[in-house]
Amino acid sequence: MTYDQIFLAVALGAYSVAFVAIMVFVRRRGHDPKGGANGKAREAAVTAVATLLWLAVMLFYIFDAHSVVWFGRIAFLDNDVAKGLGIALGTIGLLVGIAGEVTLGESFRAALPREKTRLVTMGIYRYIRNPCVLGLDLVVLGTFLIAPSLLALVTVVLNFAGYHLKVRAEEEYLLQTHREEYEAYCARTGRYLPKLFG
Repeated sequence: MTYDQIFLAVALGAYSVAFVAIMVFVRRRGHDPKGGANGKAREAAVTAVATLLWLAVMLFYIFDAHSVVWFGRIAFLDNDVAKGLGIALGTIGLLVGIAGEVTLGESFRAALPREKTRLVTMGIYRYIRNPCVLGLDLVVLGTFLIAPSLLALVTVVLNFAGYHLKVRAEEEYLLQTHREEYEAYCARTGRYLPKLFG
Protein backbone atom coordinates (compact mmCIF):
# COMPACT_ATOMS: atom_id res chain seq x y z
CA MET A 1 0.00 0.00 0.00
CA THR A 2 1.10 3.55 -0.69
CA TYR A 3 1.15 6.30 1.94
CA ASP A 4 -2.07 7.84 0.62
CA GLN A 5 -3.89 4.49 0.70
CA ILE A 6 -2.72 3.96 4.28
CA PHE A 7 -3.94 7.43 5.22
CA LEU A 8 -7.39 6.81 3.74
CA ALA A 9 -7.62 3.44 5.52
CA VAL A 10 -6.67 5.03 8.85
CA ALA A 11 -9.01 7.98 8.26
CA LEU A 12 -11.92 5.68 7.42
CA GLY A 13 -11.19 3.57 10.49
CA ALA A 14 -10.95 6.60 12.80
CA TYR A 15 -14.11 8.16 11.39
CA SER A 16 -16.03 4.89 11.70
CA VAL A 17 -14.85 4.20 15.27
CA ALA A 18 -15.73 7.74 16.39
CA PHE A 19 -19.16 7.59 14.75
CA VAL A 20 -20.05 4.19 16.21
CA ALA A 21 -18.71 5.20 19.64
CA ILE A 22 -20.87 8.34 19.81
CA MET A 23 -23.92 6.39 18.60
CA VAL A 24 -23.38 3.77 21.34
CA PHE A 25 -22.81 6.50 23.95
CA VAL A 26 -26.05 8.28 23.04
CA ARG A 27 -27.98 4.98 23.04
CA ARG A 28 -26.62 4.11 26.50
CA ARG A 29 -27.78 7.51 27.75
CA GLY A 30 -31.32 6.47 26.79
CA HIS A 31 -31.73 8.43 23.55
CA ASP A 32 -32.22 7.48 19.90
CA PRO A 33 -28.90 8.37 18.23
CA LYS A 34 -30.31 8.01 14.71
CA GLY A 35 -32.98 10.68 14.97
CA GLY A 36 -35.41 10.99 12.09
CA ALA A 37 -36.02 12.76 8.79
CA ASN A 38 -38.91 14.80 10.31
CA GLY A 39 -40.35 15.54 6.86
CA LYS A 40 -36.91 16.20 5.35
CA ALA A 41 -36.71 13.05 3.19
CA ARG A 42 -34.98 14.84 0.29
CA GLU A 43 -32.14 16.00 2.52
CA ALA A 44 -31.79 12.53 4.03
CA ALA A 45 -31.71 10.89 0.59
CA VAL A 46 -29.04 13.25 -0.81
CA THR A 47 -26.79 12.87 2.22
CA ALA A 48 -27.19 9.06 2.14
CA VAL A 49 -26.23 8.87 -1.54
CA ALA A 50 -23.33 11.29 -1.04
CA THR A 51 -21.99 9.29 1.90
CA LEU A 52 -22.29 5.95 0.11
CA LEU A 53 -20.50 7.27 -2.99
CA TRP A 54 -17.74 8.77 -0.85
CA LEU A 55 -17.29 5.47 1.00
CA ALA A 56 -17.17 3.61 -2.33
CA VAL A 57 -14.48 5.95 -3.70
CA MET A 58 -12.44 5.52 -0.50
CA LEU A 59 -12.76 1.73 -0.34
CA PHE A 60 -11.96 1.17 -4.01
CA TYR A 61 -8.88 3.39 -3.70
CA ILE A 62 -7.72 1.76 -0.46
CA PHE A 63 -7.82 -1.67 -2.08
CA ASP A 64 -6.58 -0.61 -5.53
CA ALA A 65 -5.03 2.80 -6.22
CA HIS A 66 -5.62 2.26 -9.94
CA SER A 67 -9.38 2.50 -9.29
CA VAL A 68 -9.04 6.23 -9.82
CA VAL A 69 -8.77 5.44 -13.55
CA TRP A 70 -12.02 3.43 -13.49
CA PHE A 71 -13.98 6.46 -12.32
CA GLY A 72 -12.62 9.07 -14.76
CA ARG A 73 -9.18 10.10 -13.48
CA ILE A 74 -8.50 13.85 -13.40
CA ALA A 75 -4.88 13.73 -14.51
CA PHE A 76 -3.69 17.22 -13.57
CA LEU A 77 -4.65 16.60 -9.91
CA ASP A 78 -3.07 13.14 -9.73
CA ASN A 79 0.25 14.18 -8.16
CA ASP A 80 2.05 14.17 -4.81
CA VAL A 81 1.32 17.84 -4.06
CA ALA A 82 -2.44 17.33 -4.39
CA LYS A 83 -2.21 14.11 -2.36
CA GLY A 84 -0.28 15.92 0.39
CA LEU A 85 -2.89 18.69 0.47
CA GLY A 86 -5.61 16.02 0.58
CA ILE A 87 -3.98 14.34 3.56
CA ALA A 88 -3.64 17.69 5.35
CA LEU A 89 -7.30 18.61 4.72
CA GLY A 90 -8.43 15.10 5.67
CA THR A 91 -6.49 15.23 8.94
CA ILE A 92 -7.93 18.63 9.87
CA GLY A 93 -11.39 17.40 8.90
CA LEU A 94 -11.11 14.33 11.10
CA LEU A 95 -9.99 16.37 14.09
CA VAL A 96 -12.73 18.99 13.63
CA GLY A 97 -15.46 16.39 13.00
CA ILE A 98 -14.52 14.17 15.94
CA ALA A 99 -14.25 17.23 18.21
CA GLY A 100 -17.76 18.18 17.12
CA GLU A 101 -19.18 14.73 17.85
CA VAL A 102 -17.48 14.47 21.25
CA THR A 103 -18.58 17.98 22.28
CA LEU A 104 -22.20 17.27 21.31
CA GLY A 105 -22.18 14.24 23.61
CA GLU A 106 -25.68 12.98 24.29
CA SER A 107 -27.17 15.70 22.04
CA PHE A 108 -25.62 14.00 18.98
CA ARG A 109 -28.09 12.67 16.40
CA ALA A 110 -27.28 11.33 12.94
CA ALA A 111 -30.47 13.00 11.65
CA LEU A 112 -32.90 15.45 13.24
CA PRO A 113 -33.70 14.78 16.91
CA ARG A 114 -37.08 13.24 17.69
CA GLU A 115 -37.10 15.02 21.05
CA LYS A 116 -35.78 18.30 22.45
CA THR A 117 -32.00 18.32 22.90
CA ARG A 118 -29.94 20.97 24.64
CA LEU A 119 -28.28 23.66 22.57
CA VAL A 120 -24.52 23.02 22.64
CA THR A 121 -22.47 26.24 22.45
CA MET A 122 -19.26 25.22 24.24
CA GLY A 123 -15.96 23.79 23.02
CA ILE A 124 -15.59 23.90 19.25
CA TYR A 125 -19.23 25.05 19.02
CA ARG A 126 -18.14 28.35 20.54
CA TYR A 127 -16.43 29.10 17.20
CA ILE A 128 -18.52 27.31 14.55
CA ARG A 129 -22.05 25.93 14.59
CA ASN A 130 -21.47 22.88 12.38
CA PRO A 131 -18.06 21.30 13.03
CA CYS A 132 -19.30 17.78 12.20
CA VAL A 133 -20.36 18.88 8.71
CA LEU A 134 -17.26 21.02 8.19
CA GLY A 135 -15.10 18.08 9.25
CA LEU A 136 -16.84 15.71 6.85
CA ASP A 137 -16.62 18.26 4.02
CA LEU A 138 -12.86 18.51 4.53
CA VAL A 139 -12.41 14.73 4.64
CA VAL A 140 -14.45 14.31 1.44
CA LEU A 141 -12.47 17.09 -0.28
CA GLY A 142 -9.26 15.48 0.93
CA THR A 143 -10.37 12.13 -0.49
CA PHE A 144 -11.00 13.80 -3.84
CA LEU A 145 -7.49 15.28 -3.89
CA ILE A 146 -5.97 11.93 -2.98
CA ALA A 147 -8.03 9.97 -5.52
CA PRO A 148 -8.99 12.58 -8.14
CA SER A 149 -11.70 11.24 -10.41
CA LEU A 150 -14.98 12.46 -11.84
CA LEU A 151 -16.86 10.20 -9.41
CA ALA A 152 -14.90 11.63 -6.48
CA LEU A 153 -15.77 15.14 -7.74
CA VAL A 154 -19.45 14.16 -7.82
CA THR A 155 -19.14 12.99 -4.20
CA VAL A 156 -17.72 16.39 -3.23
CA VAL A 157 -20.59 18.26 -4.90
CA LEU A 158 -23.27 15.92 -3.50
CA ASN A 159 -21.71 16.00 -0.04
CA PHE A 160 -21.47 19.79 0.09
CA ALA A 161 -25.02 20.24 -1.25
CA GLY A 162 -26.65 17.43 0.73
CA TYR A 163 -25.11 18.28 4.07
CA HIS A 164 -25.82 21.97 3.57
CA LEU A 165 -29.49 21.05 3.13
CA LYS A 166 -29.23 18.96 6.31
CA VAL A 167 -27.71 21.92 8.16
CA ARG A 168 -30.57 24.17 7.01
CA ALA A 169 -33.09 21.60 8.28
CA GLU A 170 -31.26 21.43 11.62
CA GLU A 171 -31.31 25.22 11.82
CA GLU A 172 -35.09 25.21 11.39
CA TYR A 173 -35.41 22.65 14.18
CA LEU A 174 -33.06 24.55 16.51
CA LEU A 175 -34.81 27.85 15.85
CA GLN A 176 -38.21 26.31 16.65
CA THR A 177 -36.82 24.56 19.73
CA HIS A 178 -34.55 27.22 21.26
CA ARG A 179 -35.82 30.47 19.72
CA GLU A 180 -34.04 33.55 21.12
CA GLU A 181 -31.14 31.52 22.52
CA TYR A 182 -30.44 30.06 19.07
CA GLU A 183 -30.85 33.42 17.33
CA ALA A 184 -28.29 34.95 19.70
CA TYR A 185 -25.94 32.00 19.11
CA CYS A 186 -26.22 32.41 15.31
CA ALA A 187 -25.53 36.13 15.59
CA ARG A 188 -22.17 35.52 17.27
CA THR A 189 -21.11 32.19 15.71
CA GLY A 190 -20.45 31.32 12.06
CA ARG A 191 -22.18 28.42 10.33
CA TYR A 192 -18.99 26.75 9.04
CA LEU A 193 -16.20 29.23 9.81
CA PRO A 194 -15.61 31.49 12.82
CA LYS A 195 -16.96 35.01 12.66
CA LEU A 196 -13.88 37.21 12.76
CA PHE A 197 -15.69 40.50 13.18
CA GLY A 198 -18.87 41.32 15.11
